Amino acid sequence: MRGETGGGKKTRSQMEDSQDLQLSDGIAQTFSEAASQAHQKMRILVADGNATIRKLLRHSLAKEEYEILEASDGKQTLEVAMQRPEPHAILIDARIGGVDGLEVCRQLKSDMQYRTIPIIIMTNSGSNEDIAEAVEAGADEFLSKPVNRGELAVRMRSITRMHQGNTEMIGAESVALSLARAVASKDGYSSGHVEQVANYAVAFGKTLGMDSAELKMLRYGAILHNVGKIAIPDSILEKTGPLTPRERALFHQHPRVGCDICSPLKPLRPVLPIIRHHKEHFDGTGYPDGLRGSEIPLKAQIVGIVDVYSALTNDRPFRRAKSHAEATEILRDRARHGMHDPKLIEKFCDSIDETMQVGRDTLPPVDVPLSLDIETTTESPAGAPVDVTAAHDAAGQNSV
Repeated sequence: MRGETGGGKKTRSQMEDSQDLQLSDGIAQTFSEAASQAHQKMRILVADGNATIRKLLRHSLAKEEYEILEASDGKQTLEVAMQRPEPHAILIDARIGGVDGLEVCRQLKSDMQYRTIPIIIMTNSGSNEDIAEAVEAGADEFLSKPVNRGELAVRMRSITRMHQGNTEMIGAESVALSLARAVASKDGYSSGHVEQVANYAVAFGKTLGMDSAELKMLRYGAILHNVGKIAIPDSILEKTGPLTPRERALFHQHPRVGCDICSPLKPLRPVLPIIRHHKEHFDGTGYPDGLRGSEIPLKAQIVGIVDVYSALTNDRPFRRAKSHAEATEILRDRARHGMHDPKLIEKFCDSIDETMQVGRDTLPPVDVPLSLDIETTTESPAGAPVDVTAAHDAAGQNSV
């Protein structure tokens, strides 16, 4: 049991203190690093096979407060870009030797750790074809050779603004992940839950035609949907019996608390409606605001749906995992009884069915335990749908 003493095991109080300390240290470190980055000189990596061009570019940037790094081929560019501290921006020739500049750009933009580094591609002709190739590779800006100093200054100012925005977003993302994983740890389950729900949400968002900006906010909202539970007492989260009305009312405040936690982080403000409303029901019986129908933001509805599907298809403390077919049927049943938009549920089930036909390997991983807050429906002996929260309370398991 959790909280046992003796045999070198930590008491529950010691474990909670350790978790709180880790969370506090992690957030403090994130803000400290963000503040440090904001006051550092911008590190610009200039990558070109011609030493004379590198020298000219270095002198062109000398009047600005930049720290200049250099690379003479694509391989060296990747090595310098992946060193700590990493550059704040990269200026690279499209046809640099070895791994060419376009491929360097593709590799960095496909890596979650380095994708936010702004990259300026330098092309020889500036033709529409060259520009199209640079855009396809993921470049943030492009310049034509020979490089005009005035144009270079304009591009660098644009990159500076981009760097500042990325620094804010990276800091917010780090805090978000720290908080979300702390909640998973507080619940006693794997931190993989937040990544899994985020993967499902983004995959479904893509089928609905959301653009990259919408998908990014959907991902953050999915990661943070339960972050307010950090303020819920462990005595409620770990309770094995039914919650009292007071305890249930307190638990139902976690979407509001999550918004209060995240609202100071400016880049996360667009995701607040997801955090607040992912527990609303289509018929208005959800919480915290009792929204109904189209009043519930679409992204919040998506997170609510994928959260249930993810919970159903994983082993839980009180039952074994449902099959894919069983999970989609339960989702349809929930929609019939007013908990979800029936049309949105059908789109989700169709998209998951299609993915299952392609192959299980294309799905997000589903082999991690989840938190206990997902409500699902089952059948009573009389065949009437019931909230599993009540069913599990009756069985001595808290599943709110």
